[in-house]
Amino acid sequence: MDSLLGLFQTELFLKFAAALIALINPLYGIPIFLGMTRGYSQAERRRTANIIAITVFVSATIAVVIGEEILNFFGIGVPAFQIGGGIIVLLIGLSMLQDDSSAGDAKAQDEGHQKGSDIAVVPLSIPLTIGPGSFATIILFAHLLSDGGELVTMVPVIFLISLLVWLGLVFADPISRVLGNTTISVVTRIMAIILVAVAVEMVLNGAVDAYKHHFVDAAKAASGN
Repeated sequence: MDSLLGLFQTELFLKFAAALIALINPLYGIPIFLGMTRGYSQAERRRTANIIAITVFVSATIAVVIGEEILNFFGIGVPAFQIGGGIIVLLIGLSMLQDDSSAGDAKAQDEGHQKGSDIAVVPLSIPLTIGPGSFATIILFAHLLSDGGELVTMVPVIFLISLLVWLGLVFADPISRVLGNTTISVVTRIMAIILVAVAVEMVLNGAVDAYKHHFVDAAKAASGN
């Protein structure tokens, strides 16, 4: 137990929690969930919420465990992935700030009604709840932690956020009535500002790492030092 606790990184835990909560905003998905499950019974909505929360937890944990191995398999360097992932997260944040998601959400709702009961995993879980930006962020944070450290530091955050997603969806009706669309919109924009800051840091770190790898390290190797 002590050895596991020794792998826990408080700073990365807090940064990862802030980034993932902003990406997987439990409030943001409530209007979409209510729209796509219109006509469902309470039991059907609860079952859908259960599947979404489980899918988020399992897929995010898989990304923690094997995400970097997937990058290695395709020969993608971490600096390049940092820059690419940062750009994706930046675009998501800017979209949330400008509220450009309404058309996409309406399309997703139409698709959900057409698919009937098969909407819990796709599109409600992936990509509407956890998408490319989330997976990129998870893989990048996992890269920063030593073996075992990613599980101890990141999985508790993933579990907590999955629980918040589940609670938000199970109590979607009363939350929507109490908070209203305006409050949810304000919270979404606050989360968007956090996302933009995270994205900028990801891109800058990736650029610095890429510069070191391609120029500084290459120059040292060429000089024989």
